[in-house]
Amino acid sequence: MLSTTRRALVCISLVLSACGGGNGATTSAEGSAPVATRTTPAEPEGEAALTAPAVDPEPASNAAMPAPTSFDVTAWASLLSTYATEDGGFRYAALVANAGDRATLQQVVEAVGFASPIAYPERSAQLAFYINAYNILTVSAVVERFPIESVMSVPGFFDTITHTVAGNPRTLNALENDIIRAQFSEPRIHFAVNCASVGCPWLDRTPFTAENLDASLTRLTRQFVGQSTSIDSRRRRVVVSQIFEWFAGDFQAAGGVRAFLVAHTDHEQTRVQVADERMRIAYTPYDWALNARP
Repeated sequence: MLSTTRRALVCISLVLSACGGGNGATTSAEGSAPVATRTTPAEPEGEAALTAPAVDPEPASNAAMPAPTSFDVTAWASLLSTYATEDGGFRYAALVANAGDRATLQQVVEAVGFASPIAYPERSAQLAFYINAYNILTVSAVVERFPIESVMSVPGFFDTITHTVAGNPRTLNALENDIIRAQFSEPRIHFAVNCASVGCPWLDRTPFTAENLDASLTRLTRQFVGQSTSIDSRRRRVVVSQIFEWFAGDFQAAGGVRAFLVAHTDHEQTRVQVADERMRIAYTPYDWALNARP
């Protein structure tokens, strides 16, 4: 049994230890952010209610990282102008063969990791950054593994392989579902993020910025809806991309899939047929072949 005096000394010692030994230092428990994973769109889960902060949280530990920086799209713009094609594809083989541009791509990937949403006061700038990040990391992941026939031939391409985004490890699915979709509630993003596949909306040859974001999203949405929507009059069907089936919940705020299609269909006759409730909406099977060009 400790004496009263000794018990008091032990308590004082424990308090000093918790305060860093009385020398003014503090201790902290640092943990890394968990890696969120999701199924790929090819195996969709039910739409779940998602909540998240307005911006991506800061990294769990900044001890080995430089101060948060903004993201300069100049280098990415140069790569897009050189390797993204006017028909929505990408010249992966040509990029793989160019050591200098591969190094530039790696620098862009690193810049995505070091950038911080805190540097962007406008939500449009934040969203532009995350869409660019998704497209950059997708291209990089393909280049690292090229040649491949499809991203779906790479185990865990979307839901296991992690990338550093604003200091946090994220899979492509986590970036799309937990950040881009959950935090911004913008259905047009589905026509801006590119999954390196033939069935995906085209990879735009211009990086997204706060200034061009809204116009770019509208342009790309109308372009994809126009290209991928067809009318099967004999079967009384409107045939659209499977994106509208997988992410149907994202279009509810716009009145649902049909209303969204009507609002973004330029061809008047097609728009009338799409609006006709007697026309059933059907979905084209997604083409996961790589969007590679020579």
